[in-house]
Amino acid sequence: MIEGRNVRIRPIKVSELDQLFSILELAQMQNEFFPFDVESEYNFKKEYEATGFWQEDKGLALILNLKNEIIGMISYIKSIFLDAQELKYIIFDEKNRGKGFMKESLKVFSSFLFSNRKINRLQLAIPDYHRASIAVAQKCGYIFEGIAREAIFSNGKYLDVCIYSLLRKENPQR
Repeated sequence: MIEGRNVRIRPIKVSELDQLFSILELAQMQNEFFPFDVESEYNFKKEYEATGFWQEDKGLALILNLKNEIIGMISYIKSIFLDAQELKYIIFDEKNRGKGFMKESLKVFSSFLFSNRKINRLQLAIPDYHRASIAVAQKCGYIFEGIAREAIFSNGKYLDVCIYSLLRKENPQR
């Protein structure tokens, strides 16, 4: 488990699968851009059974508040083209946004990856209209690199995404 001052980040427990799948389905319907692929419940559980959603090149973890309530999720996946890990994240419920949970989670999770994986680069791909997520990236020391034009397809349209990165030597938590 990764502990911050106000959040805990840890892999998913088997007893949480049903609750998490319901949360993901609801979050996917409520968010214009949902950064995670949600497939059938059967495939979701089969993937968990095979990998626990935690491997060397790909992982998914829960973000919990100090009451151990699930408030969000954060993941990493090895980039196909670059020697990098791409991070995705979300705080599920609006009531938990704007309270610093994501900023703290991204900071401690980034430090965890740099400390425990042989990687030099973490990157984020954020829809250009998502100002709150861009602010989180900037507050966590991620550097803007440019715009990937119409790089993702969401809700029937292509979206531009802002690319941010953090190198091991730039990690403020070193």
